[in-house]
Amino acid sequence: MGLFNLFKKNNSKQQFNQLAMNKKVDVQKIKKYITVPKSIETRMLEIDSIVLNNEKDSETKTNELLNIYESLTDDQKRTKAGRYIIVHIAEVYFAASMIDEAFENFNFVMQFKDTIGNPFLHLRLGQLNYLTKNTDKMNDELSRALIMGGESIFKDEDPKLIEMVKSVLEEPADCSWAEYEGQDFTATQ
Repeated sequence: MGLFNLFKKNNSKQQFNQLAMNKKVDVQKIKKYITVPKSIETRMLEIDSIVLNNEKDSETKTNELLNIYESLTDDQKRTKAGRYIIVHIAEVYFAASMIDEAFENFNFVMQFKDTIGNPFLHLRLGQLNYLTKNTDKMNDELSRALIMGGESIFKDEDPKLIEMVKSVLEEPADCSWAEYEGQDFTATQ
């Protein structure tokens, strides 16, 4: 059998309490899971300063990031360079608890080549599905995050997320979840 016996039978109803969410964009976490493309390395500091600027509201931040995205060539917009900027837009919305806008941008990002399987993106989609009470999709996305990123992807996130996903997945046969480091997701970075 594969690495996991996916989805243990769980008859308990999910509790949809408010998640404890970080209200700031975690730039370091993004960089850990989303590689900065060489074509926009020179703009990385500009992108970081936009998202980390506490004096700007989310609309201003996303408009400035969208201007950077629009400055890319059409070819660049469809590559990891465009994806990198859209992830930051999605994160600004996520940190501002603008669920619909965050969902729209994270779903758009998932359409980019070599993106499915990125633990950070699956984590955020799992959290958004939790907030919209879509249990099946939440379990699917959080499971993907755990399988690809291991427990470390859940660091600094609400602890109930990891507990929820562990309640529907069986541990790997050869180790515990605490020892499991995730699968190779370098193609999706």
